[in-house]
Amino acid sequence: MKKLSRYMVGALIGAVTLTGCEKNFLDVNNNPNQTISATPQLVLSGALNRTTSNLTLNFNQLGNLWAGYWAPPTDFLYYVNEKQYNVTSSFNVGSWETTYDILNDYQELERVSAEANLPVYVGIAKIMKAHGFQHLVDAYNNVPFSEALQATAVIRPKYEAGQTVYEGSLALIDAGMEAIKSAGASGVKPGSDDIFFGGNTTKWLKFANTLKLRMLIRQSEIPGRQAYITAEMAKIAAEGSGFIGAGESVLSNPGYINSSGKLNPFWERYYANAAGSLTDYYRATRPTVFVINKYQTNADPRLTRMYSPVAGAYKGVELGRNSGDADAINYKANVTSPLLPGGGVLKSGTQPTVILSSSESLFLQAEAVQRGWLTGDAQALYNSGVAESFVFLGVPNASAAAATYVAQPNQNVNFAVSANKIEAIVFQKWLSLNSISGWEAWNDFRRTGYPADNPLSVDAITPQHPVRLFYPNSELGTNGEEVAKQGALNPFESRVFWDVN
Repeated sequence: MKKLSRYMVGALIGAVTLTGCEKNFLDVNNNPNQTISATPQLVLSGALNRTTSNLTLNFNQLGNLWAGYWAPPTDFLYYVNEKQYNVTSSFNVGSWETTYDILNDYQELERVSAEANLPVYVGIAKIMKAHGFQHLVDAYNNVPFSEALQATAVIRPKYEAGQTVYEGSLALIDAGMEAIKSAGASGVKPGSDDIFFGGNTTKWLKFANTLKLRMLIRQSEIPGRQAYITAEMAKIAAEGSGFIGAGESVLSNPGYINSSGKLNPFWERYYANAAGSLTDYYRATRPTVFVINKYQTNADPRLTRMYSPVAGAYKGVELGRNSGDADAINYKANVTSPLLPGGGVLKSGTQPTVILSSSESLFLQAEAVQRGWLTGDAQALYNSGVAESFVFLGVPNASAAAATYVAQPNQNVNFAVSANKIEAIVFQKWLSLNSISGWEAWNDFRRTGYPADNPLSVDAITPQHPVRLFYPNSELGTNGEEVAKQGALNPFESRVFWDVN
């Protein structure tokens, strides 16, 4: 067997421990001195669990800071590079290194599943590889693709254009869907090892189509790309499985329990440990004045589900406001409204992790319909996206509250009266993604420029929003020639292929 990623064995054991499966599920080896022989079931649960943590702790954290949701208070020296926009080859390296490491796990899953004649597992592996490559392109643009994941066979894989990788990833999803469907009703399906859907192949197909929709919408602003997008949308419609709908959020739960390292990763980093002690990240993570104002301006009841008031008022901070500023004492006195435990995005330490919310899917569909790429009712999809956000955050009488909210005669709230329908959709998606998927919100900001007033950090070394990440030092050391071919890169000017604004 080919070597698993260097973290895989630990991840497998952790993931299986969390699932609470039968005792013999862990009995991979009879002889403890023999090499581990990982089954597709073990590889799948471990890879999905690692994907969950990677999204939460690498991509989501950075996106929340740069999309306008989060900032540290004045008395915490956290997120220093993020608030300074100090993007270097040692910044946020997990977005590259961990993602490629996990992609190797999915490559191994595909191989062992093909050998075992398990097409559903093969299909899931292909879909999740596309998911990983999408995130890499969104962060770095050109990346190794067709020559990647080949172990020692290709140790210096060539870089390919971001658009080429996107197209290849869409093809991977198509192939993955065909593999899943080829298994038929009698084919072997995952069970508890599938910590996303429990082996529900219908939902895997919907998830796959929604990932395709996300990747196509991402290319909306590229001149001359409309015919390609329209053709790909038509293929999705013809395939017929549909998209993630209301009440169908993609959730990951390997069996979180109240034990160190086995809690929901968002809870354990941004709220409390297994003993119930508040974490430093909780104390260091606050809402921005910007996001608080967006809720308050539109009488948005999600405000009370996300944050706790301070002295009867909801407060926020500015990204980059330093403790050495002249107004530090007063400013500190007006801080802060922390993430609200027991509601909103902090429900419990064993809550599932959101991989792709039903709300995001509905807003993606609304935008595709509004642009004329899919048939349907854009306003109904938009309103449903808002309602799903209210439901997820636990707003009382969520459906009725959402209907009252969108009936207000406000721009970017009431779809019918909004002058710019795309801006309204992206703005409401931005509100729904707060702390849940900041990475997707940052991608939308780069793609569309919405919210248009997303403020710069007051501590920015360069007074521009970053538009990409640098390749990490590890890649410079092992594949330097290919990195050099990408030219002189600038994190404020060298945009990914779909960012043309």
